[in-house]
Amino acid sequence: MLNQRLDIQEAQLPLLVTMPDDTWHLVIRIEKVNESFRCTCIRQQDDSIQNYFYEITDTPFHVGSGIWELGYGCEVMTLLDDSLISHPAMLLWKQWSKDQ
Repeated sequence: MLNQRLDIQEAQLPLLVTMPDDTWHLVIRIEKVNESFRCTCIRQQDDSIQNYFYEITDTPFHVGSGIWELGYGCEVMTLLDDSLISHPAMLLWKQWSKDQ
């Protein structure tokens, strides 16, 4: 059991949001808006990287080092973890970071 719960806004960016259908979001910014979290995300679209918004309406529950659970089957985790080095979001993050 964790001794201290970490607020998702204190998480190290970028964040990877995974869904039960194997889709995912790569979050580069997160802010609290009323009772939800507005996430600025990036995705590969044709030959460019585009920004879009994703809203987290569930209350993120901190379950471990850099990991939060949302509703059924949805997780948020810090992308910069050795276990995610081969995830496609890591390549997108590297491409986006290089252009910033």
